[in-house]
Amino acid sequence: MSHALTELAAASRNWPGDAPTGAMLSAMRAFLATATKNEELVREAAASLSTEDSGSAVWIAVALGTLVERGASVELSGPAVLSHLKSCLPKLPMPGSEAEEPPEPTPDQAKLLAQFQFLCQSAVTHLARLPTERQAMGQDTQLLERLDELRGYSHGAWWVHEALLKTSGKLVLLHPPSGTGLRLWYDNVANNFHLFSLLQTTVGTAIPGGRPADDTIALVARGQSADPVSDQAWWHYGNVASPKADVKAMIWGEGLVRDIPRVDGEQVILLWPPILQGRSWDAGFLGPHLEAMPADAGLERMLTADEAKAWLEKVGIGSGRKRWWRF
Repeated sequence: MSHALTELAAASRNWPGDAPTGAMLSAMRAFLATATKNEELVREAAASLSTEDSGSAVWIAVALGTLVERGASVELSGPAVLSHLKSCLPKLPMPGSEAEEPPEPTPDQAKLLAQFQFLCQSAVTHLARLPTERQAMGQDTQLLERLDELRGYSHGAWWVHEALLKTSGKLVLLHPPSGTGLRLWYDNVANNFHLFSLLQTTVGTAIPGGRPADDTIALVARGQSADPVSDQAWWHYGNVASPKADVKAMIWGEGLVRDIPRVDGEQVILLWPPILQGRSWDAGFLGPHLEAMPADAGLERMLTADEAKAWLEKVGIGSGRKRWWRF
């Protein structure tokens, strides 16, 4: 083991997960200076996560996350950090049924939970740069359920859980009453209420039924403000299962953005005049915000009249023809 890694592990051995000591910070700086252009050392540090004590392993994981933030290859350390995160989950408290009070952590579990917060920060840093792995882990129902069980014990579990649900992509918005539409891009959004706020502050008055954007909501939705806000739906958000506004074919705000139906590979939302009164949500749906995965959305372009017409025909609106698209 290299001297820099040996010193980093020694300085953090038996660390209880509280504020890092001066020795830990000093060893971290020395390790980062040595490892910045030394891929072999990064690989060695990643491999050590499975053999070091819990305090040293977590502090080494934090160092690896810092290297990734500085431009190091995420592939060198990502698999080891995420594997170590998963290996910690069975050791943490196991809540019983909903009717029971969550069990108090044992002293060993309390120590591991304190360290776990730091490990989760490194995990999110890596997940932000590993979209394929993030998507695969986000489909792991048991993993998501376990992280959700731990939310009451650890903010870190919540951060990782949300990182696994966040998605990025492009979206076609169609307004059937006016025959208009546009294409948006969005980054790092989990639930549909959050997406609605982002797209409303992006679209503004470009689509009939829109309004001037609320700057405060725009900032909160992008993690640039923590003001207490609430938002409401400007349109009825419909999915392509129905060629008319229908509550049964609604894009539910509590649902996941990644589950919005696709038409020929493109996610599509239909914007109708509201059919439900007072559909609103608070700032609790506009996060959590992760520094490594900032939420955002923007207008790519308005669709031409011919493009909008073609899309509407594709979803069976206005053409008198049966739909020919496939999910």
